Amino acid sequence: MSLLDRKAPHTVQVLARKRSRNDSGLSVMEYDGEPVSVRCMVEPVRDWSQAEENVSIGLQVIDLLVIRARHWPGDIDSHVVWEGSLYETVGAPQHHSVSKRTRHWRVTIKWIRKVG
Repeated sequence: MSLLDRKAPHTVQVLARKRSRNDSGLSVMEYDGEPVSVRCMVEPVRDWSQAEENVSIGLQVIDLLVIRARHWPGDIDSHVVWEGSLYETVGAPQHHSVSKRTRHWRVTIKWIRKVG
């Protein structure tokens, strides 16, 4: 899987998050530390975008991508920045470890919003 080592075509920023309590005692998620750059391959889950209607927020776009990387510093709560957009992790990152040559992480992410 040399595409994930020397020749990985994409770089994403992984933002670790942790759960803490705010001044009111409510549980909130906050960023924990600096973003970590990860070389990887990013590809769409499917060839089209999907949208679903939510009564409280209206139409919401659901774009899913899959990241394949040799190393992954994030977890189920991490956010990912790629090509000017913020994504959230969908489910736990999956570690494939059949052999040393083909081991990698597979992470599904969902679009949240544009950043910057």
